[in-house]
Amino acid sequence: MDIALTGRLVATLSVLAIACGAAAAQSAGPSGQELADLQQAIYQAGVGPATWHVNTVGANPGHRVQRVEVIGDLQAARRVLDQRFPGQTEVVRGHITSDLVYRRGHDYELEGELQGLDQPGFQVFQTGLAPDGHTTTVGVVGDLQAARVYINAHYPGTIVHGNAP
Repeated sequence: MDIALTGRLVATLSVLAIACGAAAAQSAGPSGQELADLQQAIYQAGVGPATWHVNTVGANPGHRVQRVEVIGDLQAARRVLDQRFPGQTEVVRGHITSDLVYRRGHDYELEGELQGLDQPGFQVFQTGLAPDGHTTTVGVVGDLQAARVYINAHYPGTIVHGNAP
């Protein structure tokens, strides 16, 4: 009986050793310049499409899958990113962030309201100040015409533009 128990223990330890060795042999994911290049390529893939925009790209150290925060049409973003970077991205809904540096002329209260809009046909990805120094600009992804109608009705005097490279 001791021999059978010892044999099972040795077999179990052998299986564990093989599994641990296989796990250790797997690549922990890109790092250094390779990681920077991958993240830049993912970000660039989300510059220009009319219905979505990459907000941020990142991953925990050693992870193979990059978490991609997207503003706009998540399904379209997933299709494109899965095709270009198979198995390397996880697309999630992003939220616009604004820097906290005070810039003369910005209406931060208005920009905050605009950034918080949650409309079914479009999503705000950027707010800013027009070159005239007085007018607030709003960048959107999705239905540009619907965005213009809604924003101009509720926030007159803003300039609404689409996602452009």
